[in-house]
Parts: sequence; C-alpha cells; structure tokens
Amino acid sequence: MALDTPTRKPNLSKKTVLGVLAAAIALAYAGSTWWAGNKVKSVYDSAFAELPQQSALVRVTERSYERGFLGAVSTVTLELGCPADAAVAGAPPADPDEEDGEEAAPTPSRPLRLSFRDTIRHGPLAGGSLAAATIDSELLLDIKGQAEAKKVFGDARPFGSHTRVDFDGGYASEITLAPGQFADEGKTRVSWQGAQLRVRVDGARTAAHYELALPGFEAADLRNGVNLKMGKLGARADLDIRHGWMLATGKSTGRLEALEFTVAGKKADPDAAPAKPFPAIVLQGLEAASDATIENGLYTGTGTFKGTGSVGATRIDNFEMASSTRRIDVGGYRKLAEAWTRSAAANGCIRGKASQAALRALVDQLAPDLKAMAKYGPEVGVDRLLVEIDGQRAEFGYSVAMAGVTDEDLQLPGNALLLKRGVLKASGRLPVKWIEKIAETAGGSQAPSPEVAALMIEQFEQQGYLKRAGDDVTSQVEFSDGQLKLIGKPVELPAK
Repeated sequence: MALDTPTRKPNLSKKTVLGVLAAAIALAYAGSTWWAGNKVKSVYDSAFAELPQQSALVRVTERSYERGFLGAVSTVTLELGCPADAAVAGAPPADPDEEDGEEAAPTPSRPLRLSFRDTIRHGPLAGGSLAAATIDSELLLDIKGQAEAKKVFGDARPFGSHTRVDFDGGYASEITLAPGQFADEGKTRVSWQGAQLRVRVDGARTAAHYELALPGFEAADLRNGVNLKMGKLGARADLDIRHGWMLATGKSTGRLEALEFTVAGKKADPDAAPAKPFPAIVLQGLEAASDATIENGLYTGTGTFKGTGSVGATRIDNFEMASSTRRIDVGGYRKLAEAWTRSAAANGCIRGKASQAALRALVDQLAPDLKAMAKYGPEVGVDRLLVEIDGQRAEFGYSVAMAGVTDEDLQLPGNALLLKRGVLKASGRLPVKWIEKIAETAGGSQAPSPEVAALMIEQFEQQGYLKRAGDDVTSQVEFSDGQLKLIGKPVELPAK
C-alpha cells in the first residue's frame, strides 16, 4: 500500500512578502520616474523649439539639458531684442538711387542676454508632492551682474519661479520679482514694490488662468520734472487658449487703486524762475473688464474701463469707456498677427529708408489677407466714452467697419474698397459751459465772453456743424456708401 505523502506548501516569510512588495513598488516608482523624466524633457524640447517662431525679438542662443534619474537641470540663454543682423536680413534690396545722400540709419541697441537655470525634480513624488515634476527656476548672473543686481535688489533674490507639472501635462507656476529700485544720477529714477504672477494651464492647452499682483510702481524723469506713480494693481483672467494666446477668449478683470501723473516742467535757464507746473492728473479706483468669444470662426470682444479722478483743481466725478471688436476672421487675423510679430521691420529692428521699404513690402504681402477679412464685416470702435464733472457729462462714441463687401469688391484696390464699403460713424455731446471754460482757458485774457461763445455756437448750428440740445451741443458724422453726412445732411466731398 502506498504511503500518503503530505503536500509541502512554500514557506513565505513575512519579510519575503514585504521584500517582494517593496521591490514591486520600487520598480513601479522607477518606471513612473522614468516616464515623468521623458514627459518633462519632451515639454521643454517643444517649448524652446516654438519660442523663436513667436516673435522676432526672442531667440534661444544656448541650451543644455542634463538629465538624471530623479531629476534634471536645464540651462537656457535667451537673447531679447533685435538680432545683430536684422538690418541686413530683414531689408529688401536697396535702391542705388536712394542710397546717395542718405544718412546712416541709427543702429538698433544691442540685444539683452539672460540665462536661466531650472532645477527639475521628477515625480511621481516630486519635491514631496504628488506630481509629474516640480521645477524651480532662477536667473543666472556673472560676478558683474550680481554686483549690479545687488544695487537694485539688495540681498533679495531678483527673480524666482516655482512650477508644478501635472501628470496630464498641465502646470501651475508662481513667478515673483523682488522689490527694487535704480537711478541714473540726475536723469531717471524707478522703483517698484515687487510683483507676483500665478499661471495655471491645463494639460490639453485649452484653458488658462492667471493672477497678477503689483503692489506699487514709480518712475521719474528728473531732467523734465515728470513723475508717474501707480498704486496697487491686480488682475486676473480665465481664458480659452485653444486658438493661441493672441486669440485668447474668456473673461478678465483688473483694478488699479490710483495713478498719478505730474509734470513740474524744466527751466530753460538755470537762473530763471521755476517753470509753472502742469495740472496734476490723478485717477482713482480704476477698474477694467473684458469678455471675448469666438463663434463660427469670428472673434468678438468687449471691454470696459471706469474710475474717478481729477485734473488740477477740477474733480472728475466719473469716467467710463466701453469698446468693442466684432466679426474678426480668426484665420486671417492669426496670419496677420504672426507675420507682424515675426517681422524685424515691424518690431523696429530696421531703421531709416530700409525700414520704410521693408514695411511697405510687408504691407503689400499681407494686403490680400487683410482685404479677405473685409468680407466678414469687421467692426471696431469706442461705443461710449463718458466724462462727468459737477453733474454735467460729455459723451463721445465712434465705430469703423466694412459692410456689404462682395467677392467682386475684393478685386478693387485697397483705397477704392474703403471708399465703397467703409463705414464710419461718430457722435458727441458736450455741455455749453465746458466750451466756455475751454475757450477761457485757451484764450487767457483774450478769452471770449459767455455771450460771444453763445453767438459762435449759434453760427456753427446755422452752418450745420452741430445742434443745440438744452444745455448741451451735439453733433454726428457718418460716412457710408461713399457718402459723407453731417447731422444727417449730405456733405459734398472734394473732387478727385
């Protein structure tokens, strides 16, 4: 009879099980870290490849990426400003007849070079948080640069940036600029109380949010006695960026506590009496808002700006401005904007007659695309500009548009197309007392009396330039279908 042999079970100790689990976790973590490293490097490669294509004023001159298992270090040098060869590369062939007698055009200022170092920590546990990576950026300065920075920022680090990269490729960045000040003895003085920018972009690169804070800023032109002072500035936005930053849509808001502009004036003769200062301009409680959408390939945007203030001793109880942009073809605008921002001539990198020739060539190149946009009836304007002082208000508004453009119209030269399909509308309302005050200020001792001013207004009304409406005067101008109208009445245009 066969003996029963007991089945022998593997003897796995607790330590063995824990060891296997630890190895599995370590392997998974290593794989995640390797993936995160690849993800971050791919993002860097794409970003720096696209950067020079976005503007003629930004170039990548040096770049290195040293990757390790748990992290990496990226170093990049950016050149900001006009390239040294812009005048040669961007200008069309010169006309020998124009060169004779032409003065040498001033050379654009030398470009500024800035180097940045990013210390990257790979995820999934990057810098103690669950993320694909964290990135700390710093501005690199040589010994001379460090000495100059110390004069401006003291012992504070001038610039800092911390970015968290999510697993879907989205990121959130916080960028800070330290408070600082600098002065050019006897010429200019500039100071600021720091700045902070927070940016968040989703992984699909379709949505972005930003918040900007600037506690205070002041600049002075000491030679001319000009001073500009800004209070606390804050802004935020929630944007749809699927069409790119130049065509971002969504809502944004901003508030500036105060803005003060003063001009003391300068003395032509050091021994002369002090120059009479210009009235100080003080604006307070400034608020701005904008809203933009894209529907059926057409961009529409609106904006508002309002606040209070004073000009000298005159108190401005309220001012408001509302503007709008309608029916802008997205494809055409993008093409125009990209060509313009990449042009050395448009960015002021070509000087003299060469600049004029280069700009003409650029305008000629873009003219067909600009005319094609006219088919969609684009319109821009200030819907309302209102100023209220002592219970009286002045209002102004205008719009410029193209209307009813056909494919046949697009064959016309640009000026002929504007005359045929261009539309201009403008209207205004002004208190009579303001006109009297303006005349008094401008005329000094020779200022007309209120009676004379009233007579002048009556004459302008009889000539059809304006209308009297109670305590105000109004006027309207319209140009459409090649016809100019003033307060509804046709005005004969000068013969060609």
